[in-house]
Amino acid sequence: MDAASHAGAPRADADAGTGSGPGAAVPRVLLVDDCAEVRQGLRELLEDEGIEIVGEAADGAAGVSRATELAPDVVLMDLRMPVMDGIAATRQIKQALPLTQVLILTAYDEWEHSARVAGAYAYLVKGTGPALVRDVVLQAWQLKVGLERRADGTGA
Repeated sequence: MDAASHAGAPRADADAGTGSGPGAAVPRVLLVDDCAEVRQGLRELLEDEGIEIVGEAADGAAGVSRATELAPDVVLMDLRMPVMDGIAATRQIKQALPLTQVLILTAYDEWEHSARVAGAYAYLVKGTGPALVRDVVLQAWQLKVGLERRADGTGA
């Protein structure tokens, strides 16, 4: 899945609603990548945009554990990691937290179909521009907010 397939997704704005948690007005994001430098770069990029990073994990199994502990709105997930790969971790996160949106961000462009089958919201190749990463995180968050409202009966 790529960002273009979600071009019609709602955009985030200050009064668009809340994410998970009381009064949350920004996405809560978990970073899962075996490279500390990549996690740090993503943290800086997203925090500069006002997006809250609630945690990090260096492998897929730790990512699943952190996701179930923290219940983030969005997970940014690498594919090739030790212990458990990103596809298996995405599948487990979506089973445990079906409204949490998982964004695959990887150096490999041949796994898109597997990511989609596992339940990933989008698939981005590392090197994608920062604005697109930010926009897709915000779109994934807005989808989760809409799904939560629908499930609560507070939205259309």
